[in-house]
Amino acid sequence: MISLVVSALLLGLILEIWGRMSLALRGQQNVAELQQILSSAHAVIEGDLRQAGFQIPDGFFRAGDVALHQPVEIIDDADGFGPDQLRVHAADASAMARVTDFNGTADNVNDPFTMLTVDSAVDFVPGDLAVIVKAQDGLPDEIAFYPCVVEIAAINGDQLSLATTPPWGTANNDQCDEVRTNTALGPDRRAMVYRFRTRAYRIDPARRDLAVLQMSRTAGVLDDWEDLAIGFTDLQIASRWDDSDDDSGLAAADTADLDNDPLREWWSDATQTALSAPLAAMTSIPPAPLAMGSFDMLRPRLVAVRVTLVVRTHSRVDLVPSARTPALIDPARAANNDLGNRDAIQLEGVADGLRPQELRGDHIYRYATVATDLRNMGIGL
Repeated sequence: MISLVVSALLLGLILEIWGRMSLALRGQQNVAELQQILSSAHAVIEGDLRQAGFQIPDGFFRAGDVALHQPVEIIDDADGFGPDQLRVHAADASAMARVTDFNGTADNVNDPFTMLTVDSAVDFVPGDLAVIVKAQDGLPDEIAFYPCVVEIAAINGDQLSLATTPPWGTANNDQCDEVRTNTALGPDRRAMVYRFRTRAYRIDPARRDLAVLQMSRTAGVLDDWEDLAIGFTDLQIASRWDDSDDDSGLAAADTADLDNDPLREWWSDATQTALSAPLAAMTSIPPAPLAMGSFDMLRPRLVAVRVTLVVRTHSRVDLVPSARTPALIDPARAANNDLGNRDAIQLEGVADGLRPQELRGDHIYRYATVATDLRNMGIGL
């Protein structure tokens, strides 16, 4: 009897230890999964940022307006509850061709732009977005790029028929007048056409409880947001700008950031939204060549972006939950740090009903920051 009692006690102790070890193992697996999810999401965003500005470092024209859209756009506190939004644009060299003719003989500024002839159209399919680029030597050691974005509606041999309806086309496709009719940029054959790669990333504002990281393949122009992963509670962006050629007065002499470099400024607040906004200060339609060619003289140029993502476990955890969310701000320099402008939110001791929707429940939170130098933007780092 004594042996049976002792054996039962030992068995119970072993089972209890085993149970606690299993719970701890599952908790650690959840945390390890968070790190994998973070790494995967960062890899996707970083891949786009590394291409940002390729063949369009000075910006690009889009149908329906005369604004010069920048290769990277940052919207601070995009939906009013904390996360930022990132938009990235580039020419995609995996699909390219040389232009041999713009629109045939109907190639004046007021002519509708409906057709493009290339040396080979095999890389393109109807429905592709494309960016037409002409480059011109500017100041010493500088090249000015003149790009416009179009949509390929149909392909007949080596002729690309272009859409003439929104959102990527208009009746005349005036966004391309500068590229196709300005004789100072040289003949048609100096132009190249690439597939246009455009992406946007955000935290879905409509499903805050699920904390969904989303991507748009039209940078939000169309409502084509697709889910990448759940459990992402924050997306914070900080950006570094070169203001050595700033003639606009948008940049300070030197900010309170940590680099002590008067020509390189870190911004983490809504200033980066203003700096990356489309440049709309154009008075002529089509825009005059000077407007695009002097883009780098009008405002600071973006040289680096740091993206910070916060992710939580998908379900309540058996481990000790996080007492607060990560602090993605430097209080000493709230507007000029390399993390963002989102302070920590207290969770421990705060009832679910008093928390933001995306922070309800007991979870473990992890965050990671990835910095990307924008090598295609024409600025040495």
